[in-house]
Amino acid sequence: MFKVLIVDDEPMIREGLRTIVDWASEGFEIVDTASNGKEGLEKFGRLAPDLTIVDIRMPGMSGLDLIEKVRQDNSEAHFLILSGYAEFDYAKRAIVSGVSGYLLKPVDEEELIDELRRVREMLERERTARSARMEQDAALPKAQLVEELLFEDEPLEETQRARLAEALGVAAPAYRIALLDVHAGAEAESRQLAALRQRLKEMFEEKGDAIMFSAGPHIGLLLVRQSYVERGEALRSALLEAAGGLAFHAARGPAVPELAAVALSFREAEGLLHARFFFESGEIIERESYEERFAGTREPAAGEGDSEEGPPLGDKLYYALDIRSRDAADKVLAELDRQVLLRRMDESAARSEYSRALSLAVGKLSSGEASAAELSRKFQSLLLSDVNHSQTYGELKQRVRSRLGELIDRFGGANKDTVLKQMIDFIRRNYSENLKLEVLAEMFGYNSGYLGKLFKNYTGEYFNAFVDKVRVEKAKELLAQGLKVHQVAARVGYSNADYFHAKFRKYVGTSPSAFRSEASGDQQGGEH
Repeated sequence: MFKVLIVDDEPMIREGLRTIVDWASEGFEIVDTASNGKEGLEKFGRLAPDLTIVDIRMPGMSGLDLIEKVRQDNSEAHFLILSGYAEFDYAKRAIVSGVSGYLLKPVDEEELIDELRRVREMLERERTARSARMEQDAALPKAQLVEELLFEDEPLEETQRARLAEALGVAAPAYRIALLDVHAGAEAESRQLAALRQRLKEMFEEKGDAIMFSAGPHIGLLLVRQSYVERGEALRSALLEAAGGLAFHAARGPAVPELAAVALSFREAEGLLHARFFFESGEIIERESYEERFAGTREPAAGEGDSEEGPPLGDKLYYALDIRSRDAADKVLAELDRQVLLRRMDESAARSEYSRALSLAVGKLSSGEASAAELSRKFQSLLLSDVNHSQTYGELKQRVRSRLGELIDRFGGANKDTVLKQMIDFIRRNYSENLKLEVLAEMFGYNSGYLGKLFKNYTGEYFNAFVDKVRVEKAKELLAQGLKVHQVAARVGYSNADYFHAKFRKYVGTSPSAFRSEASGDQQGGEH
């Protein structure tokens, strides 16, 4: 028997259709009725009738609206339209919606029987064709059926997904997709992957625990065994055993109750696998572990981070390297790590962020004395190689930290002089930088107020005054060489020439231009 649903807002019509013909003799059974389009749509989804007889005009959702809603997911449903109106516009819209027939009220018994017999013939032909497709599908490899379920160019309709799921012939309370990204060496990749696929087939597919399939560059598993569906650790243990020491990452999408919905699990697993760089080899990435890894982070608001307080991280790292402090370098790396996670950068952006900071820091070191410059350039190349060739984010952080420690050691390690002596040396080397007591205090691990008092007691000068005096002394040298005032101001760290002029007069007692004229023997004075 084919199932029939009747949808009409008139009770007499609904009851009349029940009795006007002998439905059973025509091969049909009325499974329910509905009094409006919304109710009809709900019952259609629940009952999946083979034929729906629907009134074309109803309050709220019309019959044609109902049909168009159903057609979004089901192109094979059959409808007979009932109407007391013979307007051609309605008929045209019904034909576009793919209805099987169009009947005018009051319904004629013979006309209805003719329509039912015509629809029954179509349904029987479709049933025969469906059975043939099922037999054909059953002969296909299960991997191919899974791939059809997941990768069709056009989205599959509900009935098509159900057909493929049935052809797979596996039954379980829930299903889940796992994807593997394997890291094999270029030369041995083909042989290693072939061996891994064989082990996965033996451990998963031959035992009926999963169906293995191809997903682009990844190996896919449709998980059926419930211990693998429910417990990530059980799956991880099995995958580690199958990998036999081969490095891999895996992602597991959410569990779904029906095979027809397994594409949802696949899409999430695919998205999670994009974050594999931030997970260690052999980890199973899931929605929960992803959120935990980036816990407390968020996307920055528009414009946020464009103008950070203090110097860029590359400058901070340079300061740490210049004072030969491992602790200070570790603090900057921790801040860099926080920024990467805060912004939820992808692999490419994270590598770029580290490359930018390291290039700036080590590049500044290389502008010093010849021996230091040569060593810095060598380590800059090594550091960028570490950033670009690390397999995971954890490996990248470890290699960079270790390499910077090695660089500090090659420079002679931490200076045994006092912190204050180191500060003075640092200022004399970096007078042209935007030096701030707060930044140096952070580098040396002191409270800025306390360090400022120590500095004043040691040098007799406040920090800013000491920096100004060092800059002015260097400015006197450059002016004596004949450089113009604005050039000297920029070279010694003053972006504002008027501010430089005021500072120079304060400490020297004359203007920069006058000093330059006197030092160079130019009696005309002024800039040229």
